Order: sequence, then structure tokens, then C-alpha cells
Amino acid sequence: MLVRRIAAIVAIALSLSLACSFPATAQTLTMGTKLELNTLDPHFFAAFPTGSSHELIYERLAMLDDKLVPRPLLAASWKNIDNLTWEIKLRKGVVFHNGAPFTADDVIFTWERVPNVPNSPNSFSQFTRGVEKIIKIDDHTLQMKTSAPTPMLPNDLANVFIVSASAAKGLTTQDFNSGKAAIGTGPYKLVEWKNGEQLTVERFDKYWGPKPPWAKVIEKVLAKDPARLAALLSGQVDAIDAVPSADMARIKSDGKYSLFRGPAALVHYIALDSARDVSPFVTAKDGKPLDKNPLKDPRVRKALSMAINRTAIIDRVMDGSGIAAAQLLGEQFPGSPKGLKPDAFDIAKAQALLKEAGWGDGFRIVLHATNDRYPNDASVAQVVAQMWTRLGLKAEVEAIPGSLFFSRASKQDFSAFAAQYGAEEAANSLRALVATYTPAKGFGTANRTRYSNVIVDGLLGDALQTMDDERRNELLGRAIKFAMTDQPLIPVFYPIFDFAAKKGLTITPRAQRRFNALMVRPTGK
Repeated sequence: MLVRRIAAIVAIALSLSLACSFPATAQTLTMGTKLELNTLDPHFFAAFPTGSSHELIYERLAMLDDKLVPRPLLAASWKNIDNLTWEIKLRKGVVFHNGAPFTADDVIFTWERVPNVPNSPNSFSQFTRGVEKIIKIDDHTLQMKTSAPTPMLPNDLANVFIVSASAAKGLTTQDFNSGKAAIGTGPYKLVEWKNGEQLTVERFDKYWGPKPPWAKVIEKVLAKDPARLAALLSGQVDAIDAVPSADMARIKSDGKYSLFRGPAALVHYIALDSARDVSPFVTAKDGKPLDKNPLKDPRVRKALSMAINRTAIIDRVMDGSGIAAAQLLGEQFPGSPKGLKPDAFDIAKAQALLKEAGWGDGFRIVLHATNDRYPNDASVAQVVAQMWTRLGLKAEVEAIPGSLFFSRASKQDFSAFAAQYGAEEAANSLRALVATYTPAKGFGTANRTRYSNVIVDGLLGDALQTMDDERRNELLGRAIKFAMTDQPLIPVFYPIFDFAAKKGLTITPRAQRRFNALMVRPTGK
């Protein structure tokens, strides 16, 4: 197997060296990424690929530092006038790629646009709904009036990309994808984008901030692990993300490359359809319909969690690139309560819970997963299904491309599915994944099973309106602990990000799921 794998990688590397026309130069950075960018509209899909690539072209009012604390970016400062009013001072001297000056009008236009982008799989409205009205004081000062106390507003500012009112007014997602409206204030401007294939940008010479080291950046989508590794080994890309775990030792021993890794502010989880009386991929073992949906019973959901050997998945499938998960974000990240432990692997107790719930004979369930989105995503799903089979279920896996997966998940096509979600603060994970789906409030934007719990909603709602940090974290911790006890989803592990680059380059990992030119610099600079 190892000989065949090496031979395959060498063959791919040779084909890339013949076909690829982008050799690395001192001023050009070529990256091979697993993140598949599928839109240039910065308000269409709150997801890892867009958050990563769009940072080159667009900017937010705030940015998150290495501890995920909001810091000024396009906003020079912010402060509370009162519990319902934030004053935002905007940075002066900033221009868009088309030469138009950045002003308060662009912020107002952006906040009005976000909730009206149609067909979004995960809307950015979760970050804008708290603002009831924006008052323009002058071109570089505005006030955001909130409908309730909103202590997390600076975090929300760090999640919404600002677009040009003059360039994007009246235009659609298709206009962004064509490049017509893809105009930001970022350090790079668009040259070319091929959906799912490649993004090319060039340095914006009128950028207000520090001059980036690369005159040109090429992001090549290489979703398949062997192709991405082969591109690095053949010299056709300078750096890659999601280093295949099976190849890390080989890269580490090769003096031509360097490895970089860091913990991630996201969770690999399994969502369970606990809302519907009948679920499409839960049946009797013989395929016949069931009178009721076993996933509605929290004892069944807890049994499914206890049947997962997280340590084995991390060690054998992820080759150590993960940490067993107990909640939505690791406890080192803002808002996460301390002391929660992952459900202990215990088949006997899990079987006892199933029997107690009336499902001792098991049932059939299909676990849906992506096969090109996350490192080892399909393999992790297969191992989970094997563990559920040991529990007494008839568990099957259907792994499909991410381009199809999320649209189907958003339509509630699945009974159980595996995915990842990241946020800079635990409140945002809870708000998106677990809170009752409420578009008017921007809640439940990634709650694709339509789970609903009034206790979680109440505690979260109170937390999001509490200005006192200590009291807010106490309420949020209670909400998270209650949700994890009720088990609307199963936290499996927190990924660890692995990157590789040719010698002479340094990659600075970020806790968010990112891989872009802002993270890569010549060593020593």
C-alpha cells in the first residue's frame, strides 16, 4: 500500500510539473488549498473558504487577534454611548480598489445588504440582526443603535466584510462572482477567479496598511490530498494546508520543507434530527418505516455519543491532529465554560440507554458526510458508523461533495450528518448551531436539524444582552452545559491545523479555519 501511494503521488507530481504554468517566484506566492471557494460574494455564505479567501480582497470593521479578541481594522475605534448605542469611528484615508473613498455610507449599505442576500446556506445576518438602526454622524463617524444591549457587537463587527456602496448597489451575487462587484479595501485586488479551481489576486498599491510581501497570489484549489501534496513536492505550489496525516513524517524528514501546526477554534460534530416525528434516513433495520423517530429521545442521542471512541478516531484516523471535544469550542477560547469533559466511550452504558429508551434492538441510520471538505472527513464518518454498528444499529455512510452536501443539509434532507463549525466566541457557535431557527433574529443560521429548546434560547438570549462580562459568561456557560446534556449534536473532536511550506517561508497558523497569503511570509520578515 505504501509503495503504491508513493508511486501515485510521484505520478501526480510529474503531471503537475508538466501541466502547471505557475512556478514560484520571489514576488509570487502560489498556494495549494483544500478550501474550495465557491463565491466572491462576501455576504452569501458564512463558511471557512469564504472567510479565508475573502480576507485578501475585502476587510471588516474589526479583526481578531491571536487570542480572538476584536481589534480595530476599518473601524479606528468603538465605544458605548449607552447600553443601546455604540459609536464607531471609521479609519480615514482608506479607498476601495476602484478608487472610491471608504465612508460611513459603505457600512450602512453593507448592513442593509446582508439580510437580503437570497439563498444563503449560512447567512451573515446572525452578525447584523442586533443592529436596529445606523445613524451617520459624518463620513467617518456613525452610531449603531441596537434593539437590546449587545455586548458582543465588536465580535460581530469582526465577521462582516464591508463592500462599496457605489460599486455594489443594485447588484447580485452573480455580479460579485463575475468580478463586477468584487471590490473591497483589502491588500489585494481581484485578477481572476475560476469557481472551485483558482483565485488570482495582485497587490493593491493604494492599500492603507502595511505593504504585503507578495505582488501576486495564486490560490489553487486542490481538494484531493495526494494532488495537494504532489503539487508541493513538485514545486508547483509553495505551501499547502490540511497536510495529509499519513505523510507528515515524510515531509518532516525532508530538509526542503517545514511543517507548522496550531489548535483550531472549531468543532467536528455530528448533527442529529431530533425535531421531526419521522426522519428520512432512520428506519427499521429491514428498511421499513418506523412509527416514531428514535433521535427525538435524548437518551438515544446520548447513547450515540457514548458509543464514539474519540481517542481512537484522533489517534488512528487523524494521526493525532485533534483533541476530544466536550462542547462547541475548546475551553481555552472566549465564552467556553471550564471543566466540561467529552462523553466517555462506554458501549455497555450506551446499550443500556438504548434499551431504556425502547430501542434495544436498534434501528437503521444513514450518516451523511462530505468527502472533500475536511481532512479525513469521509474516513471519520466511516469509523463512527462502525462504532454505531457495535452499539447495535445498522449504520451506513453516504459521503458526498461539499458542493452538494450543504444545500441538502439546509433543506433538512438528512437524519444525521457530520460537519465542522468555527467561531471566535462560544456564543456565536451556540447562536448558529443550537439556537432555535429564527431568521428575524439571525439565530439558528447553521441549525440544519431545526432543534429547539426554550431553556437554551432563554439563557443564550439573556447572555447576549448582558453587558457585564462575568455575568454574561455565567449565563452562556449554563446554556452550553444544558445544550450538551440534551445532546442536539455530538461534539467529536477539535481539529488541529497542519500546514507545510518550502524552506524559506513561515506560516503563522490561526485559530480560525484560514489559509491565505496573510499567514505566509518569507522567513525572518
